[in-house]
Amino acid sequence: MIASSSLMNVKSVAERVVRGVLPIAAAPDIADLRFLADIEAGPAPRIWVDAGAQTLEGLLIARSRLDRIDDGLRLVDRHFVDGRMRAPGRLETATRSRLYSAVAEVYAAAGWPRRSGEYAASALAYADDNVSAFRAHAVRSLAAAVNGEYILASEGLRTCEELASASEWEGGHPDYDLLLARLLVASAALDAETMDRTAEELRDGAPNDPYWQYSARTARAMSALIRRDYAEGTVLVAALAGGTESHSGHSMVRGFAQGVYADLLLARGEPRRALAVLEGRVSPPGHALCFDMQRAAALIALGREREVLESTDPCIRMGTQHCVRTLTPLLLRRAVAHARLGNEAAADAAFSEGFHLSETLGASLTPYLTLPQPDLLVLLDRLAARHPGSEAAVARVTGMLALVPTHDHRPPLPNLSPREERLALALRGPRSLPQIAEDLEVSLNTVKSQLRSIYAKLQVSGREAAVAVLEAHGFYV
Repeated sequence: MIASSSLMNVKSVAERVVRGVLPIAAAPDIADLRFLADIEAGPAPRIWVDAGAQTLEGLLIARSRLDRIDDGLRLVDRHFVDGRMRAPGRLETATRSRLYSAVAEVYAAAGWPRRSGEYAASALAYADDNVSAFRAHAVRSLAAAVNGEYILASEGLRTCEELASASEWEGGHPDYDLLLARLLVASAALDAETMDRTAEELRDGAPNDPYWQYSARTARAMSALIRRDYAEGTVLVAALAGGTESHSGHSMVRGFAQGVYADLLLARGEPRRALAVLEGRVSPPGHALCFDMQRAAALIALGREREVLESTDPCIRMGTQHCVRTLTPLLLRRAVAHARLGNEAAADAAFSEGFHLSETLGASLTPYLTLPQPDLLVLLDRLAARHPGSEAAVARVTGMLALVPTHDHRPPLPNLSPREERLALALRGPRSLPQIAEDLEVSLNTVKSQLRSIYAKLQVSGREAAVAVLEAHGFYV
């Protein structure tokens, strides 16, 4: 199967890596992962046997753990289809189960939770021992958590705990997929204590693996957001985004960290800076990371509600192809935008869908992050009035909004035209009006006319007052 002269060495390394993702052994060594990630896999044999399947499993694990996602997906497409292997195999059930778990892990790392769940289900079907069952439940919990199915993810995490307790495995080594699933579930519940504890397990579980360390620091940043320690969180996540190890995290974790960065800035009242952080970010297929949803919260803070709807319309047109974890907050943001534009029927429909979807999947609080609470309270009151059966859930969410990090939303800046924005940006500097007119290549009379319009919109009478209002609203980034 392997196009290499050192076939025995490849097999021995693969055996170590395969064992390292199980709860009975320490995490795989980063050097072993890098070795396997550079190995090219040949064509499938006519019939798979345990040794070849185990080597393939090691190659898949190496690619998912080192964020070689495209390579991993190509390897999966070559050997698997519709939840099964393309070629026949004479495999032990445990071997087949663990191989399917590796495929599920690749799909989870790629942000394709439904395909991940499909192979995790196959892994569970073949798991005939506690070790294989633990591995399958861990990756299935991660797939469910990535998709926002927090009840299902929590059930899987509890099953893993029960299996570990019943088996009494020596050492109790941490499982990376399980820890990531636990982080997502804790994030949904705004459980900073669990996030901090899990961050420590990630930090200590594989001290020499930069991917584990990146995930640990991301967890600490999210915990800081929940605890409203915005200064600590911003420092942590800024270092992740702009530091020398900014690419030492998995794509999904890096995207999650970028979202935490934007939320921290929004909670600090810096929506323009949040937009700058998200600029140029493209959502992956399926939108397990949805940067349009992230940008929508900043646009709401800036009073640009029509842009919220225009930028998220393509997400709505994705239908069932959109990840439900990010669809829920997207619907709530659209509801706020519709309500501010006077579209009450559309606002209530979007809010009802988002609210009930969130409740069905596990009552996450993260969809409400950084949204203006006065707007949310109005929408919640209207929902309870229209759907009496939802009163208890509405009352619970209303009572817990005090725990949700947000910013005291001041009235948004009046909309400035593009030309007025260019002039407003120039007002902060030392340039005189004639000099600004020259810089902008317009006449002095044009500058004065636009300045009068800006003053009127900001309800001020002079340049210094205008700059002060603009600074207070985070206009200058």
